[in-house]
Amino acid sequence: MSAQYDQIGVKVADWDVLPVRSEYIEGHTYFKALGSVKGQAVLDLACGDGLYTRQLQARGANRVVGVDISEEMIRVARETEAAQSQGIEYHVSDVADMAPLGVFDCVTAVYLLHYAHSPEHLLRMCRNIHAHLKPGGRFVTYTFNPGFSAKGPNSTRYGITMLDFPESPWEGQAISAELHTKTPFTIHFSHWSQDTYEHALREAGFRDLEWMRPECSAEGLARYGQEFWQDYLDNPHAVALRCER
Repeated sequence: MSAQYDQIGVKVADWDVLPVRSEYIEGHTYFKALGSVKGQAVLDLACGDGLYTRQLQARGANRVVGVDISEEMIRVARETEAAQSQGIEYHVSDVADMAPLGVFDCVTAVYLLHYAHSPEHLLRMCRNIHAHLKPGGRFVTYTFNPGFSAKGPNSTRYGITMLDFPESPWEGQAISAELHTKTPFTIHFSHWSQDTYEHALREAGFRDLEWMRPECSAEGLARYGQEFWQDYLDNPHAVALRCER
């Protein structure tokens, strides 16, 4: 995963303005699942160029740490931090092998778990996430939708195309998606079932798992209308998941 995002580089910034990537769908759903972070310590995994990491600090978190496996993504995030300091720390690491960074009220991860290359790798990620949480702390992630259907409405009109997505994907199958940004690029990840995710999280010690389908914000509905979003909401490429330590 590190290599692909090192090559994608600053193209990710174009991804941030796609309709489903904006505050209308993804951001709205993610922050609703997360709840208030005011006065809390937050660890943001798979932080990329820091899109949501900066928003966490702006929402009142008293300590924010971002981690990503890609040196290029962290370089961009650090450049932004240097240009306008928010007091955010950034580190390069595979979450499965991440050194202790402290104990946090919540850990977040937008697009992380589906990059696990095996169930064992996924479990190591989940155990390390659990180890970074205070008792009663929460983990909120946004991950590829295990129930995404090749027969369902296509998400191309929203800026994302699943490439040769099979009708019945199997565990660990390599999946690709093309992002239709100003400079299109393709990402590659693994397909895992809901059972696989839940087994790894529970084995790591998490409880009270709650899956949340994407919702559209009032602003998104006012700008585009319900009809525009309906195909995506019926067959979203990603969903939120919240659980507690």
